[in-house]
Amino acid sequence: MLRMLLRRLLLVPLRIVLRPRVDGVENLPESGPFIIAANHLSFFDSIFIALLTPRHLYFIGKQGWLEMPGLKGRLQSLFFRSVGMISVDSTSGSATMAGLETSLRLLHEGHGVGVHIEGTRSPDGRLYKGNTGTAWIALRSGAPVVPCGLLGTERVHPAGAKRLHVARFDVRFGAPLTFPEHAGREDDRRVRRAVTDRITQEIAALTGQEYVDTYAATVKSRAAAESAIPVPVPPRESQG
Repeated sequence: MLRMLLRRLLLVPLRIVLRPRVDGVENLPESGPFIIAANHLSFFDSIFIALLTPRHLYFIGKQGWLEMPGLKGRLQSLFFRSVGMISVDSTSGSATMAGLETSLRLLHEGHGVGVHIEGTRSPDGRLYKGNTGTAWIALRSGAPVVPCGLLGTERVHPAGAKRLHVARFDVRFGAPLTFPEHAGREDDRRVRRAVTDRITQEIAALTGQEYVDTYAATVKSRAAAESAIPVPVPPRESQG
């Protein structure tokens, strides 16, 4: 009931104020399990997709979103828990697997699960290498994967912004993908990579983004490390 109430309260102002353009809704299954695999440009991407998808969607998100300090953090945690976020702690292999198992259980119950295949927001608007967890749950469950391309959501909420900006954005759902030829091979690393790359290619076709064959998290880590390196100060010349 709380999820339905939040959806009704948020969907109307979203459509009136931001006026998103949504294409390909007919590609979403009317019943049964499905996975939405999307690119990631803004903190609010998962919320936008969940609101604009006709069926209820459980979205995979970072455990850190539920652990922010202060009143704002508690309200954020309450919101994400109320909309059914599947929390994943990527710092631990066993914790990540627990999140994937939760996703698998929801799919077996006939629900929809959403995931940002890059694992983190793009640092520069390009589309980065996908994580293979999406392929694992797709192959293990047999659920169709609906590629989803987002465009312009970074204008609504740029990285580091304190508030939302009024800007239109696009949500494009592609044709569902199934991989019956790889059924039962979710533990094969090469198969997971091939399936992940196919899904990412379909997202790129929807968005027109330039593809980068590197994980976004790796790029962010390198940038953070470089910014932490002190810049040497040249010695001052003697005046005497």
